[in-house]
Amino acid sequence: MREQISQLIHQFETVGATDVHFIPGDQTAQVICRANGGLNEQSSIPIEQYRSIVSHIRYEANLKEQNERIPQSGLYPLEENGMRVSILPSRYGDAMSWRFYRAVVSDKVAAGLLDPEDDLIWMKQQTHGCIIISGTTGAGKTTMLYSLMASMEGKRIISVEDPIECSVPGILQLELNAKAGFDATRCFEEILRADPDWIAFGEVRTAEAARLTINAALSGHVVLFTLHAGSIAEAMLRLRTLGITKEELSVCKKIIHLYREEGNVRCTVENLQALAKVGS
Repeated sequence: MREQISQLIHQFETVGATDVHFIPGDQTAQVICRANGGLNEQSSIPIEQYRSIVSHIRYEANLKEQNERIPQSGLYPLEENGMRVSILPSRYGDAMSWRFYRAVVSDKVAAGLLDPEDDLIWMKQQTHGCIIISGTTGAGKTTMLYSLMASMEGKRIISVEDPIECSVPGILQLELNAKAGFDATRCFEEILRADPDWIAFGEVRTAEAARLTINAALSGHVVLFTLHAGSIAEAMLRLRTLGITKEELSVCKKIIHLYREEGNVRCTVENLQALAKVGS
């Protein structure tokens, strides 16, 4: 079964897929890949074969069979890259999504997209506040996060990730484990005692995570985090809907918005404090 899944993964990688979605039906499972920002349907899989794949994925990702009627997520081990697996209960059984991790540790990504003086040197000079990396699915937010961490020489950086996608030399990387009681709140409590210059947070999805990042910035740290949003305006609106007040948003200094154009990653950077002054 592992060989069969490896063949599937190779097939999806050939088309440049970042995500693969399996939608089970009565007789077959529909397969849809996200590549270059668009969705492409692949050959469907017979339902019995698909169920065998799900069973194997469950086992390898340490997802318990007795919890098959609730949403679950985990990691499927690959030799070179990781694969995040999400499972949702549906009418015809488990619907499954795969997310491929291809983040790289290289300062060249940030250097190629950001202005050396106005962005990179400016960031190195900061002592507190939030720097946001926003973008849609597959835009390269995580890759930019790792690249910025690799670019900040001379800084004590602690990252909070769920999960850790790849190792960054010189960075203390912490992985959340809610089952063991090491959730985001506990993690931030411990980090703030560990003398960080920068705190990097994988992705802000909840009101709790938004509150923790803002509070850490207000306490005198630089906090770098990613946020799923379609534009800079939508990123700020997301933070407001997550409970961050307009006054608290003033701690957000700069946003790096990533998007894809004709398959290439593009970047727009805005100075949020300058925008706030213009709007005041």
